[in-house]
Amino acid sequence: MKSFQSLSTMLLSIIVFAAYSNNASAKEISDTTAAPGATVNTNVSQQDLEANKKIVTDFVQLLYGDKDSTAIEKYIANNVKQHNPLLQDGKQWLKDGLRPYLQNPNIKKVKVDIRQIAAEGDRVWTLIREVAPNGNVFARAEIFRIENGKIAELWLVSQAEPRTSANKNTMF
Repeated sequence: MKSFQSLSTMLLSIIVFAAYSNNASAKEISDTTAAPGATVNTNVSQQDLEANKKIVTDFVQLLYGDKDSTAIEKYIANNVKQHNPLLQDGKQWLKDGLRPYLQNPNIKKVKVDIRQIAAEGDRVWTLIREVAPNGNVFARAEIFRIENGKIAELWLVSQAEPRTSANKNTMF
């Protein structure tokens, strides 16, 4: 039963991440700082920062937008570390866990809507606007740690866009 619940929770998370808007406007943030206590390799050139952002944008589009499983082999380190409590570590688990999403004919290929992207050291941050199959909109913030040209660690925070807001700001 616990295994079924874990799989159900993981599949629900995948479905939430599945649909994206076709409006792809990326905005770069130029001033970022690491979280207190975080270890970020800051010995990275501007060229490397741009390369790391390209790794992330290509991975996100290829996997979640194009539903292409080769993104995992191309961009994910074998021992990838997940900070999402619903996901296990390792490339093989990610391949197996995403198979139902990638093979689902009801989830269409889309252009991923990355609204903001920033890089510092070996980390890349994205803010993505996604639209679930039921039409609900989510803001998804992800942090990727890049090591040797591969995604070695992942953090994810996702929040549904509420119907009303206490302020006039948008989530994006």
